[in-house]
Amino acid sequence: MDKYFICLANSYKHGGRCLAGIEIAFNADGKHYIVRHDDGRPVWVRPVSNQPDGSIPTTIAQQIKLFDVVKMTDAVPCPDKAHVEDTKYATLDCNQGHYTPSDALLKLCIDSKHQNVFYFRGKAIPAKMVDRLDYSLMLIKPEEAYAYIDEDREKSKYRMKFTYYGSHYDFPITDPVFLEAFKKEPERYANLQGVYLTLSLGLEFEGFHFKLVAAVILTEEPKIASSVTTDTSGEVEELSYMEKQKLRYPNAYAKWSEEDDALLMELHAQGLTVGELAKEFNRNKGAIQSRLKKLKNEEESWFEVYDQQLARLIEQKKDIESQIEELRRNLVEQMELHGEEKVSSERFTVTYQPPRTVMQFDGKAFREENHALYERYCKPKKREAMIVVRQNKADE
Repeated sequence: MDKYFICLANSYKHGGRCLAGIEIAFNADGKHYIVRHDDGRPVWVRPVSNQPDGSIPTTIAQQIKLFDVVKMTDAVPCPDKAHVEDTKYATLDCNQGHYTPSDALLKLCIDSKHQNVFYFRGKAIPAKMVDRLDYSLMLIKPEEAYAYIDEDREKSKYRMKFTYYGSHYDFPITDPVFLEAFKKEPERYANLQGVYLTLSLGLEFEGFHFKLVAAVILTEEPKIASSVTTDTSGEVEELSYMEKQKLRYPNAYAKWSEEDDALLMELHAQGLTVGELAKEFNRNKGAIQSRLKKLKNEEESWFEVYDQQLARLIEQKKDIESQIEELRRNLVEQMELHGEEKVSSERFTVTYQPPRTVMQFDGKAFREENHALYERYCKPKKREAMIVVRQNKADE
């Protein structure tokens, strides 16, 4: 069976590319229409090759542009965990037509159901939770968006900050065409207007599926936000948005030092507002909020591994204890049924004890009623450092 789709993503994927798009079909008049799920969402497809990671060879993918109509011959769905859109194919043919990008077309393709991006607002979803998802691709129109360079790491990363249904997100960009333009003129993308984003859930990496901006689709030509000034010769110069920000906030785009980070956290702990911190550090409020969020996440991140391990082991412990208790009840029932008081094997000896009343010491009551005696026989004993783990109840 052949399938057709409008290409809405052609992004980096390991050594190759990841293609994805919205499936279309033909009506009786031979015209295209968008295939949809029962809930109204458009149906996405992601062609996957026979490579271990399913990536499409770059030589093939480079022939396909956004909004090309692509034909997959002998298409066979092969859903893989959350990647329910994965589809094997024999050949890819991009000579099937091309749509003109427009708001009218894109509005037909956006996800009208999900108000959170892939289940919740985090940057990644644990691999053990992907069974809660039935999608890994979506097209959205954010309320606001801008690209930036994250230099707080050994190798700079290109990322997109955007707001969707009032929630703030920050994902890496894997769209090669947009990245090429962004690297040439980063100041042009400080505030994107009329932008649509194709979002994708990546392959599992170290126990997580990271969320990505697989395509940046602009319906308006990005413009450099600028003002004018006059140089010493009297000639008029244009100031870029970045330069304008640096004039207003002297430390704008400057790298945070370890001393700055320590002072920021200390002043924040003292109760200074974001506005007061912005004045203190000569940066805008958005930069302060972003840095605080990053530092708080770093402080808490070391515990994430232990949190996951505790949750997993406690669940295993509960399950094992429940199985052992059930086994004990079955053994009691069988020994009563067979009239056995003791049964043995090479590994175990089980002795039956009939119901009886036993005396149980109530230490708390004894201490309250005999405080002097209790104190007399209590001896100090040094304990090593320890922790107390309490499992928090989920909100109902």
